[in-house]
Amino acid sequence: MKILNKLLCVFLSVLLAYPSIALAEEDEPPKIHNIKKNERAPFDGVLLNPTAAAKILADKSFYEKECDLRIKYEVDKESAKLNTVLKNQKVACESLENRYAAIIKIKDEEIKRLSSIVIDKKDYSTLWLTGGVLAGIGLTIAVMYAVER
Repeated sequence: MKILNKLLCVFLSVLLAYPSIALAEEDEPPKIHNIKKNERAPFDGVLLNPTAAAKILADKSFYEKECDLRIKYEVDKESAKLNTVLKNQKVACESLENRYAAIIKIKDEEIKRLSSIVIDKKDYSTLWLTGGVLAGIGLTIAVMYAVER
């Protein structure tokens, strides 16, 4: 049994070292040949060997998928750009709104402060007028009294 297991291990190792793909026949390169009418064909056309026909069919499906991937990539790229621009504009708008709100708050506080100064200010203009008139009368009397003497 041990010998059989050892032989099996050696056989499997050899199979792993030389995979069957390496021993496969290489495909014939793609060949395309133009033919004319009555040259072993009933019409003009193009003759393809199986490798060339398979390559054309495989490339066709590959190109469709590649085109779909390119379209999806470009759409996603533009979408990402526009989303970034939109987010930047939203941030700029919010910052301007905050700035203007702060300016309006400062203006309102200044208006309240100035209004309170005007309201709290005591008006002494009538006292000044009365004092001026009394002082003028007093000076006039004093001058008249001084002149009579």
